[in-house]
Amino acid sequence: MTVKERRLIFKGSKISVIVEEVLGRRGIYKAEIVEHPGAVVILPLKNGKIIMVRQHRPAIREALLELPAGTLEPGENPYSCAVRELEEETGYKAGRLELLGSFYASPGYSSEKLFAFVAENLVLGEKRPEIDEDITVLEIEEDEVLEMVKRGEIEDSKTLSTLFLFYMKKKLF
Repeated sequence: MTVKERRLIFKGSKISVIVEEVLGRRGIYKAEIVEHPGAVVILPLKNGKIIMVRQHRPAIREALLELPAGTLEPGENPYSCAVRELEEETGYKAGRLELLGSFYASPGYSSEKLFAFVAENLVLGEKRPEIDEDITVLEIEEDEVLEMVKRGEIEDSKTLSTLFLFYMKKKLF
């Protein structure tokens, strides 16, 4: 695969859109790519409960139940981002933060790579949501979260992927 041409179509504060002309094994095609700096997603545990957030997502015009998450700042490492985002969105600070793994959000069109963490030994601090975040923090029993997944009530891919990584690590699946 050889990139013959690369054009920047849009540059925003968090993403860029690129169109590439690519010479592949079957000929020349155009690839539309969303370049994203990466993000973190955190599974906070507190007394058998998972701290989740419900927030409005303009792209789909509805609110989703999700794990706290956020975009990496330029030069920021995933661990530091997870510490920052957990406190911004939930008000909690983690006494222990462990990387569960990483995955691509949607590699068919986006470069976004997510780093999934589990946060434990939580201490309540001060919630500091960003201007575009209308967040409700919820504490949900672990068993109920799994039932919500089974019923299709949790539709966010980063949340589902992180729950899968966590429960694989616990060897429940």
